[in-house]
Amino acid sequence: MVDEIILSPEEQDERAKQWLKSNGPAIVIGVLLGLGAIFGYNQYQDRQKQNAEQASQLYDQALSTIQRSSIADIQSMVTSLKADHAGSAYAHKAVLLRARQLSVSDLPAALQELRWVSDHASESGVLHAAQIRQAKILLAQGELDAARTVAETKPYNGFDSFYHEILGDIALQQQSAAQARAHYQSAIDSLGATESAYKSILTLKMNRLQN
Repeated sequence: MVDEIILSPEEQDERAKQWLKSNGPAIVIGVLLGLGAIFGYNQYQDRQKQNAEQASQLYDQALSTIQRSSIADIQSMVTSLKADHAGSAYAHKAVLLRARQLSVSDLPAALQELRWVSDHASESGVLHAAQIRQAKILLAQGELDAARTVAETKPYNGFDSFYHEILGDIALQQQSAAQARAHYQSAIDSLGATESAYKSILTLKMNRLQN
């Protein structure tokens, strides 16, 4: 400021003291708030890391348990993951494992677990795995309209062939060969060059329609 240039050193010192007296508390509060935000963010980061590590350990435990025995009980681990780490991909994958177990003996329970994954998962592959399995269970239960609703949920994000196959199976059960053929063809058309085994299955379904 111009007036500060022409002030004597003593006057400048006095003005600085007055300014600090008026603004000092606000400065201190601002510094403390800033430090508190940094400290709080660091604590948040630490908690996130600890939660991720805990979820990873529970998932690894569930996975290794299933690898030792496909019918091993992983319910307690899955329950902990759902309760404490519902937003973690580890929880979503663990529930998929549990749903696969349940699908052998308890389709309604498996369906409930898959719906939980659909409600919580954000990772595309996990989400579509849950939806595709839901549609297949509903189809097996004869709930064709519900299965179609799930199978028609878009975007497919690269999982087109699986959804079109299910829609073809639904159409087949509804005695609509033309629609079934169209869906099977769409499934075949969406496959990559390296997916020859899956293409053979779909082609077989197409050929059966012609008999």
